[in-house]
Amino acid sequence: MNDTFERARQCFFDGLQALEAGRLDDAERSFEASLALVPGRASTLTNLGAVRIRLGRPAEALPLLDEAVAAQPEHVEGWLQRGLALERLGRDAEALPCFERVLAQAPDDAPTLYRIAMALNRLGRHADALARLEHLLRVQPGHARGWTLHGQTLQSLERHDEALPSYERALALDPTDAWAWTLRGGLLKDLGRRDEAVAAFEQAIAHGGDAEYNGYFLAALGGRPKPARAPGAYVQQLFDGYAERFDEHLVQVLNYRSPGMLAERIAALGRRFAHALDLGCGTGLCGPLVAPVVGRLDGVDLSQAMLDKARALGVYGRLERADLVDHLRATPHRHDLVLAADVFTYLGDLNDVFAGVTRVLEPGGWFVFSVERADDGVDFELRGTLRYAHSARYLRTLAASGGFDVGEISEATLREDQRRPIAGLLVLLQRR
Repeated sequence: MNDTFERARQCFFDGLQALEAGRLDDAERSFEASLALVPGRASTLTNLGAVRIRLGRPAEALPLLDEAVAAQPEHVEGWLQRGLALERLGRDAEALPCFERVLAQAPDDAPTLYRIAMALNRLGRHADALARLEHLLRVQPGHARGWTLHGQTLQSLERHDEALPSYERALALDPTDAWAWTLRGGLLKDLGRRDEAVAAFEQAIAHGGDAEYNGYFLAALGGRPKPARAPGAYVQQLFDGYAERFDEHLVQVLNYRSPGMLAERIAALGRRFAHALDLGCGTGLCGPLVAPVVGRLDGVDLSQAMLDKARALGVYGRLERADLVDHLRATPHRHDLVLAADVFTYLGDLNDVFAGVTRVLEPGGWFVFSVERADDGVDFELRGTLRYAHSARYLRTLAASGGFDVGEISEATLREDQRRPIAGLLVLLQRR
């Protein structure tokens, strides 16, 4: 027995040495060997779990870490690693109590405070996140990323004038932080300070920030040619962070009307649809409205947080996280109704969308959607709001070339923005 323990101990120390040297595959083998010799040791389970997280396999790490904290509930490192595994899996609500366990043992630990604030922000609990960040910045005022997140959280709370000094503080501490430059640019854009916003986005690119992402903002400000669509990273981040308050904000603050108007027109077609597809379904605002005339309703969206909200409604069959153009190109399923409420505000060039809808839509099926309205002098335009608008002329051209008959293209107010009505088009096309 002593010999077995000594061999397990040696394997464990071999694993630690490999881990410190960054040889993760060797570390994993050593910890696995140690665990095979002496099962159930919390320290070995925790280290093996940590290695698998770093190898990008958090789902395999989680059972090990569950076992570690069950065997030794006071083992802080086990709780930390379990929180990290859950964080990587997008399970922030479960990760938070793990990080809180760590913080209970080290109340001023900056990395843990930052992780908690990040998780709270992703969960839409911005006020709680702000309290954690203010604690972090009291104990470590030189935490540049903390100041960046502080500004981002204030911005989420619509406290824009307070957010700007936080970004300034972050950039004074680290002028190379591309993400801080991007966030500062977005805030300056919202404050109407165009030239300063352009300079901030250019600084973000110069310091290694995502050129497509920052270039999209620059295009909206007139500083670059307009891209054909919004970057997927922008759309996903926007709606992942918006999911918790999406329905309330759209309906109560922005007086959002598109789903209701589209549902009324679908009902007025006087038929029942066997299999509908909701493109960019979001939280599922359209789902309950069209469900009475649909046999099966599927949805696709880039944001997992939005899809989770839609799934809770119980009206969707299949929900898939994907880019909608990619989905239309690849899905084996066919539909007799495809709808999209205000989804094309993040797509300028709609040629690929129409080609994809033609592929999945049965003859005689309907393609029903809304867009913001542009003048007929352009096909589409990217506005300073970071949303695209499309002209009726452009949509008629696409319909004709795609094999659709126009049932309706009518003007309507889709919603409000800063209490101003947003003019749009409601479009009903039938595939020949």
